[in-house]
Amino acid sequence: AQRLYQEDVDATRGERLRMLEKDKGIVTRFVIGRSANPGPDSEVERAMDAEEKEYNDILRLNHVEGQDGLPLKIQMFLSSALSTWDADFYVKVDDDVHVNIGITRSILARHRSKPRVYIGCMKSGPVIANNESKYYEPDHWKFGTAGNNYFRHATRQLYAITRDLATYISANKHILHKYTNEDVSF
Repeated sequence: AQRLYQEDVDATRGERLRMLEKDKGIVTRFVIGRSANPGPDSEVERAMDAEEKEYNDILRLNHVEGQDGLPLKIQMFLSSALSTWDADFYVKVDDDVHVNIGITRSILARHRSKPRVYIGCMKSGPVIANNESKYYEPDHWKFGTAGNNYFRHATRQLYAITRDLATYISANKHILHKYTNEDVSF
């Protein structure tokens, strides 16, 4: 009975995503790169392909997954999304964040007439100069003396930008600086 129930839930998930896209114009995808060592018979790759085939909820990038590749991944996402969907906003959400789509949609709708909007939970956290840290910033010296903060930016859990800004980032990705943190780079 548990397996049957899970299959019913999964089937409705795919259908709900299709209806959200068709009725509301909201496209949701899991943005995923490739494993560093996928191999020809990778179980993970086969599972991803099966998920994509069944639910059409994955946007695959030609990118190797890893913490240090997140700034490049977000640029690749924007380029791919721009070429695939004509949207007013492109939104990045971590996969462990539960989003109230109705409220998010209404907030973004209030900014639709503005061509260059960057919105999210803004912060300016510390620049990490300790090279033992996972978040070590090799360019920490650009921010001044120890204890300085990054410039104001949206936290990585959720942020959105307009088509104009996504186009700018995509067109200039080869010259834009990539900091250690994806949200700072963005």
